[in-house]
Amino acid sequence: MKNTATRKQKIYNKLLELTEQDLTIIDAFIDFMRHKKQVGEKKIIKLEGVIKGHDIDFSDLKKFKEDAWQHVIEESGNG
Repeated sequence: MKNTATRKQKIYNKLLELTEQDLTIIDAFIDFMRHKKQVGEKKIIKLEGVIKGHDIDFSDLKKFKEDAWQHVIEESGNG
């Protein structure tokens, strides 16, 4: 615990020297690390049996992908 507290204090001291732009980048990195920790390993789902015999409209899948990742574009400030 003491080692963690010391490390956090050292990081905080380094942050005091950074510009607003640098802090924005670090903030985004911290959010990325938190998200990465929550997501964990990706699970592979095999849909072969579920979709067998069904027609699939891949344009719907493309739209779903775009909609699902829209928040990433918005949060990055590029949207």
